[in-house]
Amino acid sequence: MAAIPLDLLDRIRALEQQVRELTGRAQTRPALDKILHGDVTVGEGGRLLVQDPDGTHIFETGQAPQGDWFVRLRRDTGAVALGVGANTYTGDDTRQMVRMFSRTGQAVVMDDYYADEYLGRPSIPIPWQPTTTVSSTATAPVTAWLAAQRVQCAVFYLTAEMWCPANTTVTAELEFRGPGDAGYESWQTWTATAGAAGKWESLVVARPMHRIAHFSHVTWRLRHHVVKGTGTVVTQVIGSYQRNTQTAAETPDPPVQAAAQTPALFAAPLPEPAPDTAAPPNPGPGLHPLDE
Repeated sequence: MAAIPLDLLDRIRALEQQVRELTGRAQTRPALDKILHGDVTVGEGGRLLVQDPDGTHIFETGQAPQGDWFVRLRRDTGAVALGVGANTYTGDDTRQMVRMFSRTGQAVVMDDYYADEYLGRPSIPIPWQPTTTVSSTATAPVTAWLAAQRVQCAVFYLTAEMWCPANTTVTAELEFRGPGDAGYESWQTWTATAGAAGKWESLVVARPMHRIAHFSHVTWRLRHHVVKGTGTVVTQVIGSYQRNTQTAAETPDPPVQAAAQTPALFAAPLPEPAPDTAAPPNPGPGLHPLDE
């Protein structure tokens, strides 16, 4: 059949139909419950908030009022369970700490506030082993206790006691040996003298892990001997652990060979997706079907 040209009324009716379809599609909202391709970017001070029906923010990420960028996960009670950043203290600069909280709000797991390389909490117990000379009459140093462990926290702590016999002077010394060290380094020395009656001398030390890299395998020993007089010196370890720094002064000096290297996996952010450079097709003049 020969083509019959459309008259003006037919063309107007076609235009009206297309306008109705466009209007309907403009008022139809696309599904917003899926992200199938590409990234979602939150920036320039924005935040992403997820809240439960009563308005409690369960998940938050973005820029904190302190200025750093943070991630925070809460329980449905509103209590913080996990946080990265947004946890500065009055008078301190912004630090991107990672902290896990108990249900009562205590930080039970965290990295160290002042020492970037080390674990902050929990504290790590250091078990000590007695030797056969834990009680000794020796006049030259002998080892009474030994301990070995991997370094996790920034500060070493030890509390012990030493028996000083009557009319005698005794000495105890804490020594340390790190990986690759040929010998022991002296960390602390105590000397006590007793009169007519013997006495117990308290031995306490809290010392930064100076020049010891995190996760290094190290050894400590506690030695003692009689310096003056005669008698038996006895040393007892009461407790020992690694803990977090409590002041900036407890920050350990960095290891000599500490050359920070970023793992290749995290060396750079993921590349941005390539832009769509394909030119749109040229439909030419006239009426065209709407995209499905």
